Amino acid sequence: MIRFAFCLLILAAGNGSSPAADFPERPVQIIAPYAAGGGLDTITRTLAARLTTLWGQQVIVENRPGAGATIGTAAFAKSKPDGYTLLVASTPLGVAPVVYPNLAYDARRDFAPVSLIGTTPEVLVVTPGLGVNTAAELVAYAKKNSRKLNFGSAGSGTLAHVAAEAFNQRAGLGGSHIPYKGSNPALLDLIGGQIDWLFDTPSAVQQHVRSGKLRAIAIATPQRSPQMSTVPTLAESGFPDLDFRIWMGLLAPKATPDAALRALESGIAEVMRDPALRSAVSAQGWDIVGSNSKEFAAFLEVELPKLAAAARAAGIKAD
Repeated sequence: MIRFAFCLLILAAGNGSSPAADFPERPVQIIAPYAAGGGLDTITRTLAARLTTLWGQQVIVENRPGAGATIGTAAFAKSKPDGYTLLVASTPLGVAPVVYPNLAYDARRDFAPVSLIGTTPEVLVVTPGLGVNTAAELVAYAKKNSRKLNFGSAGSGTLAHVAAEAFNQRAGLGGSHIPYKGSNPALLDLIGGQIDWLFDTPSAVQQHVRSGKLRAIAIATPQRSPQMSTVPTLAESGFPDLDFRIWMGLLAPKATPDAALRALESGIAEVMRDPALRSAVSAQGWDIVGSNSKEFAAFLEVELPKLAAAARAAGIKAD
């Protein structure tokens, strides 16, 4: 009798399925607090399509841009902690608390890291008319000319703005910031000589660098980027503590059950091993990471305070 009961228990355990194995049982929503059509949106939709195929459940991307990504993030913070709503997190998560001090959420308290998908560096580019080839030459040029060099960005509070202000202050350039409504108009004015330098991503600047319209002189990461391997880092150029990368990761609400978090982490890890996905992400100018939740949590513990400190030092204000 005991042996019979024991066998029934084994059969029940074998036939039963864990909550993680059953997840997801309905569509999953990813909130992207950025405008449709940008680099983050493209990668998010590529990832969502692969997860849809893997899980057999639709993964829906909903764009909720505005106010430095805080509108969509605040909406996500109110979502049910069941694993069926995720957030595309990026650098505004660290900058926003400085720009908007009365946020309805706390990124370090209210969210659970799932995976860091990838990063892409900020690249220092100049107009060739300056005749400089390195960051050191740019500093020397700025200091010996009476005209102050103007620098642009894709907008106030963007990582490009934070990186440029940090470099401007650290190098003692004394330049003036010219904010634009997006990367493309800033690059066009740089090409036209209306501004002198700026920071932007490899995917945004590479075509102009290849054509000779712009010159890439430094990358704001500790190591050189595979995307632009011939361009030296700011560390190599004498600025070792300037590290600015746009990053993309997925977060869940803090109280999401462990079983759902494990299923999310496992699914994302599986699709991130897909060569087609990796090729698509790399083609967008991103360095692939695909971390687990603990690694992403450790990354955020360093990155969020660093971004906040840089934003405060740069005096970033809301538009």
